[in-house]
Amino acid sequence: MQVRVFLRLWGGRPSLHESRRVFHTKTEVRAALKEGPIIPVRSVPEGWTWAWRHEAACRGEDSSLFFAPNYFEKRGEKEAREAKAKAICARCPVREPCLEYALRIREPHGIWGGLNEFERRQLIRTRALAVS
Repeated sequence: MQVRVFLRLWGGRPSLHESRRVFHTKTEVRAALKEGPIIPVRSVPEGWTWAWRHEAACRGEDSSLFFAPNYFEKRGEKEAREAKAKAICARCPVREPCLEYALRIREPHGIWGGLNEFERRQLIRTRALAVS
């Protein structure tokens, strides 16, 4: 079953604080609309949660370690940046849910769960071959 996740709007713009809510029924959505406007974020499988993000070791770290810059990055620079990011991931208590999230949404950029985009694609292919 799919459920809808909504973002609470404050003053016509998304709130800066954690404001995602999951509604399982139309009745819950109608009740929330009485409190103020909401916008849909995405459909997610029932039971999926973002709570793991609050325990992530990368929370508060420099995001440039986890995502490539918007200019050409030399191989040595990329390897050094990814090694630092993966070292943070290695000590992360929520590495598995982070990786599963990235695999589920097919995240095309960055280090997630200790794997870069190429390693995640390889893992997806390996899993697909194991199933068939």
